[in-house]
This record gives sequence, structure tokens and C-alpha cells, in this order.
Amino acid sequence: MVKVIFLGTGSGMPTLKRNVSSIALIFTNSNKLWLWDCGEGTQHQIQKTSLKLSKLEKIFITHLHGDHIFGLPGLLASRGLRGGQGQKEIQVFGPEDLEAYLEETQKITKTYVPYKIEIKIIPKDFSEGIIYEDEDYLIRYAEVIHNFATYAYSIEKKERYRFLVEEAKKCNIPAGPVYGALKRGEKVRLPDGRIFYGSDFIARVEKSKKIVFSGDTIFCKNLINLAKNADLLIHEATFSQQEEDLARRNFHSTTVIAARVAREAEAKLLILTHISPRYSSNNKSGVREKDLLSEAQRIFPQTLLAEDFMEYEV
Repeated sequence: MVKVIFLGTGSGMPTLKRNVSSIALIFTNSNKLWLWDCGEGTQHQIQKTSLKLSKLEKIFITHLHGDHIFGLPGLLASRGLRGGQGQKEIQVFGPEDLEAYLEETQKITKTYVPYKIEIKIIPKDFSEGIIYEDEDYLIRYAEVIHNFATYAYSIEKKERYRFLVEEAKKCNIPAGPVYGALKRGEKVRLPDGRIFYGSDFIARVEKSKKIVFSGDTIFCKNLINLAKNADLLIHEATFSQQEEDLARRNFHSTTVIAARVAREAEAKLLILTHISPRYSSNNKSGVREKDLLSEAQRIFPQTLLAEDFMEYEV
């Protein structure tokens, strides 16, 4: 099980209610921490939770606009101060120039980080692909449409299966390499001529799960493909549908665009984030945050509006 914690749900600049973009992903069985984006003040937001920087393993950056990365150098430096040489290395994934940004920031400020930072750059000649994979998780990226090189990410929990040893024993199948082949789902022919199929000796014990983080974007087919059948789609909704022209000029999404993406992707749940400060309680437009949610729910009823420190388990 993983838990999503919204550390920053605003766009452009921090407000008293919403900090700028950052989303934490907690793996509840291992307590390890991954981050999506790291806007200004992210480390301060983390201090208001039970999250620990010592558990931070990976950071995924959608693009290099300030409200998504200004908190990154400070967070990496603070992580080193808290753990010194004992801190484990960290991986940072993102677009071209991310490495230059971090190197120049550390050089100019003479910041020493006492642990290894491994930077993984998304190949600019590829609009989609896999950027990370281990035994349990697969991370895909897809380029979306913004006024800057920007990527969406999906994290997929792989299905887990259990080999039915007792069933194999009942069939007098000899242990050893044959068991390995059956575990891989292969067809096996024994020396005595009997044929067995791996699918008959495997039981699924954990279903796959998928979470998608949109990045900043307008309506985008790449994102629909990435988010297909997602358990959770986290999509920016900077503007109300009433300000569609403004959204288009700034290469951002409205609530309706986010809802359309969720509907076409057949996602199970949509959570709106990256909300413009213009919809705060003292705005002059007449549109309130509750109106943003209503706009999206008219098209995709399974929609929530994120708030800072909101948590959701997948």
C-alpha cells in the first residue's frame, strides 16, 4: 500500500493556504519516501508532517519552472545536515538542464552535500518511456504540452504472484528447474510426456496499482495514454473553466480539461491540484474553490480537490 500526501497544492506562488507544488509518496510497508516536484518551502511542509528526510530516496521533477523546483537545492542541503555522511544516496529524475541547475546552485552558494546525488535525465528525443524499474515498481514518463519541457509520470505497482507448490507436488512434478519454469508461466513437458502450464500453478496475491502525476499541461493525448485505467490521476487544474482563454494562453489546464482527461483515460479517481491563488476567499472573479470542484464533477463525478496535507491511500 502507498500513501499520497499533498505537500503543496498551489500554483505560481505560495499563499497562507496553499504552498507550491510538491507531492509525497509513502510506501507504508517500508516507510520509504519519494517526492514529485519540490517547490519553494517543501522542506518546511515536510516538517509539519511525520515524514523524515532520511527516508527520502527519489525525487521526480516534472519541469524546471520555479514553483516546481525552487525548494530542491535547500531540501537536498538540509538532508545532508541532518544525517551527514551517513545519509544514503538519492536519485533525482527530470528534464534536461536539471543537472546544470543543481550543480550551479551548489557551486555559487558553496553548498556541500555529504552524500551522492544521482541525476537521471529524461532523454529529450523520446516523448515517452520507462525511466525507472525495480522488482516492485515501474516508473514511466510522457511528455506533456506546456510552455517548457514538461513530463507526466506514472508509478505502477507490479502484480505479485505466488507459486502453488502444493498443487505441483500433487501432480508429482519434480522440484528444481521445472518449478522455475512454471513460476515464469511457461509451458513444461516432462520426460514422461506430461505437459503442464505455468498459469495453472500461479495465484495472484496482489493486484497492480497505478498513480499518475500530470505536471503542468494543456489537454494532451500523451497524458491520456499514460493515465489509462489509473487508480489515481493527479492532474493540474490551475484555472476555472470560465477562464479557459487564460488557461490556454498560459499552457495550463482548466477543471474541465482535467475531468476530460480522467474520463477518457477511464481513471478510477481524479484529484485536482496546482490551484491558482486567484480563487482564494477574497478574489474578485466570483469563482470559489468549491466551484472548481463542481465544474470537474459535472464531467467526472469521482473527483476530489486537493488541499495541503491531504492524504490518500492507494
